[in-house]
Amino acid sequence: MQKFLKNVSIFLMLIVTLVGLSACSQHSYGNVEVSTKEFNRIKTEKRDISALITDLQRFKYDDKETYNHVVNDVNKLNNELKPGLNNNQRNQLDKALGDNPTGIIGIVKNAIANKYNFDDEVASQFHANFRIILDLTAYPLGNSAEQRNKIETQIRKDINLDSELYKIGSN
Repeated sequence: MQKFLKNVSIFLMLIVTLVGLSACSQHSYGNVEVSTKEFNRIKTEKRDISALITDLQRFKYDDKETYNHVVNDVNKLNNELKPGLNNNQRNQLDKALGDNPTGIIGIVKNAIANKYNFDDEVASQFHANFRIILDLTAYPLGNSAEQRNKIETQIRKDINLDSELYKIGSN
């Protein structure tokens, strides 16, 4: 009987340990369960989106260094976001971040060429681009549109996106 109880207690401790370990590898973000790898990806992407916004706020058309910061941020974000996206989504990301007239790099290059800093009208295009960026950030992380929406909403709140984007046009 004692041997039986010992075996049962060992079995129960093993079960508790396994449950504990599986719980440790899961995180909740925006009320969505994500793995540790996905959680770390979210943290990295939030940090890099915030860095891009900050560098857009600091951008001056006559300061090459501010341009270089924006380009580096865009390239970093582009490389981080592409894994897990399909070709259509990659094209959307390229359009939002890229060198075309409405992409972030295109807007910045146009500002340099025409010697202006951003105003409210130019900043409104950044809002559209960041909607795409956040949507594509959440896409590989959620299993449904509802989960992706929750993740996107949480990222938006965490980086105070709307408020930070409005600062771009107010400088």
